[in-house]
Amino acid sequence: MTTRIIYVPGLGDGYHRLRSIALFWWRIWGVSVTPVKIDWYDGRDMNQKMSLIKTAIDAVPTGSRIVLVGESAGATLALHTSVEDKRVSRVITLCGVTRPDTPISSRLRRKVPALDQATNTLPEHFDVSVHSVRAAIDNVVRPRYSSVLGARRHTIWFVGHLATIVLCLTVLAPYICLLYTSDAADEEDSV
Repeated sequence: MTTRIIYVPGLGDGYHRLRSIALFWWRIWGVSVTPVKIDWYDGRDMNQKMSLIKTAIDAVPTGSRIVLVGESAGATLALHTSVEDKRVSRVITLCGVTRPDTPISSRLRRKVPALDQATNTLPEHFDVSVHSVRAAIDNVVRPRYSSVLGARRHTIWFVGHLATIVLCLTVLAPYICLLYTSDAADEEDSV
């Protein structure tokens, strides 16, 4: 069975091209990745954004194992999609917004209504396997809010939100790919 990764980015829409280049190289580790361009600031609601993810899932060959990775704000959409689409077998949150009580500024809530909607309606428990990868120190999405209750937690001993995401997309890609493709990574750990 092949594994297909659907990558849901966070608010850094301007990094889409660089992110896509990094994800292209994950092929070295035998992982096929489809990045979804979300365009968070276009004013569309959560359901319209989730339809982009569902379109990517529909394009996956039948019989493939589907894993969603949600980066930062993208974790909210990945988690919601896993509830609605039973073809998803695992979710990986990468420095992700994973809890409905995550503090988000009122200005950002107005600018990005889909994030506000997705965060406020996040469930607390999920039926799929969830791995939460987070930075040791992250001032954008604090550790308390970046781990789903009951998830397998992975701490990257690095400082900073964007820096940790970049590290996971590049240098630590083999470790992240192991989380997607293997059940051997089902214990809580630190890198």
